[in-house]
Amino acid sequence: MRINKFMVGLLVLGLAVTTLGLAGFAGSASSKVATNKVSWTVQSFVELTIHDSAFDFGKIAAGIDSVSKDNANTLSVFSNTAWTLSFSVKGAGSDHLGISLSAKKGKGNAKVGVGYSLNNLRTMNPGSYTATVTYTVTTK
Repeated sequence: MRINKFMVGLLVLGLAVTTLGLAGFAGSASSKVATNKVSWTVQSFVELTIHDSAFDFGKIAAGIDSVSKDNANTLSVFSNTAWTLSFSVKGAGSDHLGISLSAKKGKGNAKVGVGYSLNNLRTMNPGSYTATVTYTVTTK
């Protein structure tokens, strides 16, 4: 009977060694994971260019009271955000110059058509006039 107890002991010891060995083998096959968060911040921007820096109505015939030119110029807005467009006019006769924009606000890139009109010309003294229009684009 002693041999049987001895054999049972060897069998139990063999099972224990086998089980631990399999657990160790399974542990060596596991993988490890590392993570890294990558982040950044993009700032809003807006740029404005004008196609032609000057526009000339030329000589206006006597007795004409108003003249207009649609699509007299083009503004290009380059932006990654919402924007608004405004303008100011200064110079001799600037109160007779009207400006129309195809868009006063938008988002992203855009081409904006500019139209000019002259009004109440009969009330003006003869002569040459020059006005300066300053366009401003602002992010919202």
